[in-house]
Amino acid sequence: MPIVPQKLLPHHREELAKSGLTAATIREASIRSETDPKKLAKILGWETFPAKCCPAIVFPFVDTVGRNGYARVKPDHPRQSDGRVVRYESPRSQPNQIYLPPGVPDVLADPTQALLFTEGEKKSLCVAQHDFPCIGLVGVYGWKAKDDEAFLPALDRTEWENRPVYILFDSDIATNGDVQAAESRLVAQLENRGARVKVCRIPERPAGTDGKPTKQGIDDYVVAQVAKGVDPKEAIRKLLDAAEQATNEVKFPAKNADAGREADSFLQAVGHDGLPTLRSWRGGWMRWSKGNYDLTPPSEARAALVRHLDKKFSRLSSHVIGNVLEVLRAKAMLAARIEPPAWIGDKPGPWPADEILAARNGLVHIPSFVAGQKNYIIPTTPRFFTTSALDYDFQVRALPPKTWITFLSQLWPDDSASINTLQEWMGYCLTPDTRQEKILLGVGPKRSGKGTIARVHRNLIGASNCCGPTLASLSQNFGLWPLLGKSLAIISDARLGGRMDSQIVVERLLSISGEDAITIDRKFLEPVTARLTTRLIIFSNELPRFGDSSGALAGRMILLRMTRSFFGQEDLDLGNKLRAELPEILLWAIEGWRRLRERGRFEQPKSGKEMLDSLEDLCSPISQFLREECLVNDGQRIARCNLYFSYVQWANGQGRKHIEDEAEFGRHLRAILPNLKDARFRVKGKVVRFYVGVGKGV
Repeated sequence: MPIVPQKLLPHHREELAKSGLTAATIREASIRSETDPKKLAKILGWETFPAKCCPAIVFPFVDTVGRNGYARVKPDHPRQSDGRVVRYESPRSQPNQIYLPPGVPDVLADPTQALLFTEGEKKSLCVAQHDFPCIGLVGVYGWKAKDDEAFLPALDRTEWENRPVYILFDSDIATNGDVQAAESRLVAQLENRGARVKVCRIPERPAGTDGKPTKQGIDDYVVAQVAKGVDPKEAIRKLLDAAEQATNEVKFPAKNADAGREADSFLQAVGHDGLPTLRSWRGGWMRWSKGNYDLTPPSEARAALVRHLDKKFSRLSSHVIGNVLEVLRAKAMLAARIEPPAWIGDKPGPWPADEILAARNGLVHIPSFVAGQKNYIIPTTPRFFTTSALDYDFQVRALPPKTWITFLSQLWPDDSASINTLQEWMGYCLTPDTRQEKILLGVGPKRSGKGTIARVHRNLIGASNCCGPTLASLSQNFGLWPLLGKSLAIISDARLGGRMDSQIVVERLLSISGEDAITIDRKFLEPVTARLTTRLIIFSNELPRFGDSSGALAGRMILLRMTRSFFGQEDLDLGNKLRAELPEILLWAIEGWRRLRERGRFEQPKSGKEMLDSLEDLCSPISQFLREECLVNDGQRIARCNLYFSYVQWANGQGRKHIEDEAEFGRHLRAILPNLKDARFRVKGKVVRFYVGVGKGV
């Protein structure tokens, strides 16, 4: 679009030249003179314009597409208002506008381009004509609406993230508190949007005849430097290079907080490795720290957000905080289907998540470490979503854990198989791999080492990664909730009371160890359906009596039998000695992990095999009856009533108080013998129901 020459009075041209503006800049900016009061009134939206104020310079404003219709006027004879000279007149009943010199609208959308702010049209034109894109403000508060702290729409639409910004207010900022406050608020708005802001300090003019220095703007400074023979670009660049980092202590009214922008700002503030360290997952909050995500109470997540908002805003209200919190929850949400451990974010992880041990000083890939590879550890990162991590460093040491090995040799002096099984179990607990579907059961007298083994497990895995439920708690409504996100559950004194529903306990033990998805009730939260990767350890002074007719639970057990009691001979300092050996015990457990991986399954120590058979009999007396009194094969058959009668006689001989009725006996029998068949035969003219596949022994 061709530039239309504008009429400009000679003294106006001279005035603009004193601000360092060239004829080309004046022409491109369409600056003109106006002598007609009616035309000036129309420009300003006034009923009349005082003729005594004429003539005036007209500064047309343009928007990002080169059109606006807004203009400001600088009269030769300005009026006074409240005792102050009004040097520039703005359109009445219209919001402020920013002044964009020619060429500046083109760089607003490019955040790599630095932008400058200064006061007024002439000053911004002076800077922009020397290839420094500059925005002119109609006063130091010209970046906002008159009665609001919000950015003007044109500024709000501008991309500020990581953009370098310089503010060049007049030299009187050094002593003028109002200008200082305006600069601080502008800095706050820009930094709130991610800009990198610096402030320039323009020196005052040398003292005049009255001995007082005179304030000057950037245009005065550039003209003075040119008069000294300094290149104008060099003069401006020198100011920018000397700019100081902005300090912002201004708080804005919380009503102006943009929920989306503040949520993004908070997530960036708590970010690490390109991801936020606070995530919303399955209705709760998870905070990443020292390698793992811990469940964080909603009150703590809210408090962290309030502390962040309080740095920027005053008069925070529950409404504002709630709005930001809702947006934050959506932006920080992880899909409920994600099962830890897992890699999250855009970049894939270097190793399978279920082969990684999260330690305080890094993520260790156990197969790479065992294979002797050099690159087996990387720094911890929130990209690795795990709810369990060691609370100590992973250290490679050559010495074995002498105190621990000595302790185990005292527990099992002639039973290396039990020591090996414990070693493999502890290695099994290091990763979330639950494919073995096993439960460790330790049975022994008081002071037989059960508590020490439990404490070493807890310290090895990390106390925050363990929980200590009771068998009774597993049968309760919220009994599974404490197991969420835990690597290990240690039931240290297994007892089943008479009032407890042991069937629920058995069902839940089987579901947890069997890698089944379970719906878990949570108090005041929605239930969650998840697969618990929690390994189970049960310690008891005697065999627990589980009601499991199928015998499936006994089949899940690895039983370690302890026979020696240290009652009265306890080493009271043993716990401290073993804690000092945790890094060595960890390497010892990793060797057990290697051996278990190579074999593919656990081996039940012979010392506990007989007791494990007794456990199966306790869980399912019918299984014991079949083993001791019956023959099980396809060629056997027996009348139902006769088999049940034999069972009742056997159970009475065993001293059992509760004996199943015939229907319950049949249900349990089919659970034990899934291939059992039914048949009907005539006996002495009557139809009798038979079991096919089982018969009385000789």
